[in-house]
Amino acid sequence: MKTLTAKIAAALLASAAAAPLAVAEDSIPGDILVDFRMRYENADQDGKLGSDALTQRTRLGWRSPEWNGVTFLAEVENVSALDGDDDYNSGLNGLSQYTGIKDGGFTELNRLQLDFSPAETVSVSLGRQYLQFDDGRFVASAGHRQDKNSHDAIQIDWSHGAFDASYVYHDRINKGPGENVYWDSDSHLFHAGYALSDSLNLAGFVYFIDITSASAQERSNTTWGGRLSGERSYGDLGVEYAVLYAHQSDYGSATTDFDLGYFASDLAISHSGAELALGYDVIEGNGSTGFSNPLGKNHGVLGWADAFSGGGRQGTVDGVEDFNVMLSYGRDWDDGLVRGFSIGVRHHDFEAERTGADLGDELDAFVTLDFPQNISLSWQVADYDGPDVAPAPADRSNNWIILSYKR
Repeated sequence: MKTLTAKIAAALLASAAAAPLAVAEDSIPGDILVDFRMRYENADQDGKLGSDALTQRTRLGWRSPEWNGVTFLAEVENVSALDGDDDYNSGLNGLSQYTGIKDGGFTELNRLQLDFSPAETVSVSLGRQYLQFDDGRFVASAGHRQDKNSHDAIQIDWSHGAFDASYVYHDRINKGPGENVYWDSDSHLFHAGYALSDSLNLAGFVYFIDITSASAQERSNTTWGGRLSGERSYGDLGVEYAVLYAHQSDYGSATTDFDLGYFASDLAISHSGAELALGYDVIEGNGSTGFSNPLGKNHGVLGWADAFSGGGRQGTVDGVEDFNVMLSYGRDWDDGLVRGFSIGVRHHDFEAERTGADLGDELDAFVTLDFPQNISLSWQVADYDGPDVAPAPADRSNNWIILSYKR
């Protein structure tokens, strides 16, 4: 990884010092929304030149006071390449010979939404907004890249006791980088959940996703399924679990026939700040088509290197099985310059679902320090090592140093 220069270090310190002073909290009615993230990223991929990028993301927004159940939210997002963009492929600068770091410079309208509640059990959100169902695998506002995805949609939520239901008409996903990279949509999303207790939550969903933009119409699909999740405590021992099954088939603008399954399971056991987490995912592929998630998140679903996720798809044409194990530890306290820390490492082992072929492995690790006034500093690394035989992707590695502030 390229050594951080004095210029980069000074910029990090300046961002940390300026973040808490960004707005005068008491001078404007409603809520001021501030989100700064400065990130140094190094990326290497076989067959490409290595990339280095230092970028600053700034989001500034305002949420109005509530008036008769109505609120208004507007937010602008800017990303700047602080050290220039000639050493990486930003997705906007045409430098395809470099490894991709899709964080080009731009300014855009990130959110513009009207929220209202015509009844105590009903709420409606209209406009450019964030969406998320369950753990975000199929519907989410992905935020790993500096340009966070937002959605042009109308969402209607209804709740009664332990039951809730949502309907979304989806018109566009603003993918980025920048305001001119998006997929038009004519989609209908249905989700329902029931909380029997803290230890058992049930969710069911049907997503009719029709991506009408020509560049991504083959990702159109119907995805239906269910998810069980919950947590229990046994003295000082905590247990969390989640199990998901989904089925996907072609729909709308798709011209290719496919029927694919998706199974995901997670189990985490924690004690006194230490945690052991196990995951096992099985994502089918039929030899020519892989599983699609054009409205969901990619990063972190199958490892942080995103070797098997991107462009609105997960896995490979032969599918993927991912068995992963993570060990982590964290603590926090009330006083001092450092208010908490967390550290962890996760190992992934991949193979093709359809053929059983080896698809390599990946090692991910992180260290995060928490400071007063919602400032944090973290280092993350991902290293994917494959067999160099199709359908396995090219070997790749990433390093991130991230300074963030949010309020």
